[in-house]
Amino acid sequence: MSNFYHCLILVLLASIPVTSYAMKPPKSGNVVISLKNGQPCFSYPQDKEILKKKTYAFGYLDVLDDHHRGGWEIGLSDPFRKGLLDPNTPATCIKYGVPNPGMNATRTAEPLRFDTPYQVRLDVLTSWEKEGQNECNYVSDFCLTHNTKGETILVGAEWDDKAGAMKCLKPGESKRGFWQKLFGK
Repeated sequence: MSNFYHCLILVLLASIPVTSYAMKPPKSGNVVISLKNGQPCFSYPQDKEILKKKTYAFGYLDVLDDHHRGGWEIGLSDPFRKGLLDPNTPATCIKYGVPNPGMNATRTAEPLRFDTPYQVRLDVLTSWEKEGQNECNYVSDFCLTHNTKGETILVGAEWDDKAGAMKCLKPGESKRGFWQKLFGK
């Protein structure tokens, strides 16, 4: 009788689906976002952990609005990374809509809307012999808006509990921490 229950438990455990979300690495840090000619430009930070590894390079970039629409998606154009210009500094960042050499668009860039929250994800592969291994996953939320002079600027975005949606921060405003959100400050 106990063998029956052991087998039943094993069958039940084996039938539990494993989602792809569980397979994704945790967020490694924030995407570095700069502004070039009015468009966001994306790079990954000069992370000491990445820099001490012998092999690392761009893997994937995705920009979506807060409803997971629009934006842009790019990946590698050659699995051997021939001609790849790696976005590892703001000088070699990936300007929105313009893939660096060695990259190609898998979803055409749609114009970014002002005062609309977007999320950018930039994946860096630190060992591409086995695609996707030792992946660093950088994520940032941002908005394009205008300052008081009418110039295009970048601001952050955060989840608004009251509205139940992402919102753009005001120029100079920073994201509120857990305790600030909890106590309403």
